[in-house]
Amino acid sequence: MNAAHAHEPTISEPLTWDEIRARYPEQWVCLVEMDRVDEDNFEFRSARVVGHGTTRREPLDQARPFRDRYDTIGHYFTGRSAGPVLRSFM
Repeated sequence: MNAAHAHEPTISEPLTWDEIRARYPEQWVCLVEMDRVDEDNFEFRSARVVGHGTTRREPLDQARPFRDRYDTIGHYFTGRSAGPVLRSFM
């Protein structure tokens, strides 16, 4: 893998919150295409991951290329200690 390929923006397939937590344990994630059960609640059927990392900043940096494409990008923590941080930007 060359350096240019390592920095290409990526997006996951649709995943449930449990699948996201299993794939990215104790990490911060940025989510798009959230199929919400209720628009006023965190619960969603599926979402796609556009960034993840152990610091709050890492997924935000990875999600930057997707800002023009999505009005809302959710920023959440998958660990139990902090719980989901109900914050979206854009």
